[in-house]
Amino acid sequence: MLVLIATNELQGAAADDYAWTVEGELVTPVVSECASGDRCGCRRGFPGLASSRATTTAMVVDRPGVSDLDLRDAVYDWLDRDGWIDLFQADIATERRLDVDDLEVVDEVAHLVDDLIDEHVDTIHAVCRSFPEGTVVTRRGHLITARSLPSAA
Repeated sequence: MLVLIATNELQGAAADDYAWTVEGELVTPVVSECASGDRCGCRRGFPGLASSRATTTAMVVDRPGVSDLDLRDAVYDWLDRDGWIDLFQADIATERRLDVDDLEVVDEVAHLVDDLIDEHVDTIHAVCRSFPEGTVVTRRGHLITARSLPSAA
């Protein structure tokens, strides 16, 4: 299956590049951006699903051993480990004035998380369909582009 991985290839071709991920780890282009995304870099990064760190370069690769379920599990584990699921649960519980363990809250969070995982997996598939295997990509907000080294004529 085609997936996106962190890569150091072509890293540094842009002055604002950074790479804090583990080379080869699965990454996602779906990001929660802060209000200062251009300055802090979250608008440009691909979060690593294992390291919870980010990089500005990712590569489209074929990982035959990775299934759709594996990718979904990796996204879920990342969301859970980074506290997003607890945050959703607390927010919904507060909004509804219910206990976080209330079945209604747990049910709604499960649906929300499933939808969020679908969005991540669908977006990863869409990016991988848009570029040939081996392409190094970068992002600016929702725009994903192929990276190439500048060349002189």
